[in-house]
Amino acid sequence: MTKEMQKMPPIEDLFDFFQRWGRLRPEMEALCASDRLNAKEREILACLIDLADRVGPDDLAPSDPGA
Repeated sequence: MTKEMQKMPPIEDLFDFFQRWGRLRPEMEALCASDRLNAKEREILACLIDLADRVGPDDLAPSDPGA
């Protein structure tokens, strides 16, 4: 984990995560490529990276219960 990640305040919610994803993604890719995780953990993290890449602003908009 880089010093920047260590100084980052806790993520509060999905919107906060989305806002930070541009800075978090390289860290997650580096972790995924490292030998700190076993094969299964790397596979899971790669899936989570793919999932996070699919989140966009429309996913963060409040849903309209009347729609």
